[in-house]
Amino acid sequence: MKRISGTVLVCLTLAACGGPDPSPQATEPSAIVSMTDCGTFDLPQGDRLPEPAARCLVDAVQAGHPARLKVTRPTTEGDPIPVTYTAGAGGRVEVITDSRQDGFGARVITRQTCTEPTAAPELDFAQCSDPTPIK
Repeated sequence: MKRISGTVLVCLTLAACGGPDPSPQATEPSAIVSMTDCGTFDLPQGDRLPEPAARCLVDAVQAGHPARLKVTRPTTEGDPIPVTYTAGAGGRVEVITDSRQDGFGARVITRQTCTEPTAAPELDFAQCSDPTPIK
């Protein structure tokens, strides 16, 4: 009798534990899409963005891959204006311009959506939305 009740107890314990956890499975590493870092540039007055950096963003847009490029340029008076270009889906690039340090400007962060970037001689776009304040 003890042997049968022990077997029943083991079976009941195993049944209560159930099978594998039905929670969502972890994402496979191959399914994770990484963002290409095209660089961060703090350009002095009059300097141009290196062509390989602009080309990196253009190539990512054309391939449909996410990418980011950060460029800080000074105003005429020397105030730094950081701009972040983020390539997303559908060939669009989000352009965030932070002019809060501009002593003679609007001191606002704006967002634009741009399309069809080119890299020669400087990063340029065929079309951009009007800048919209975000802060």
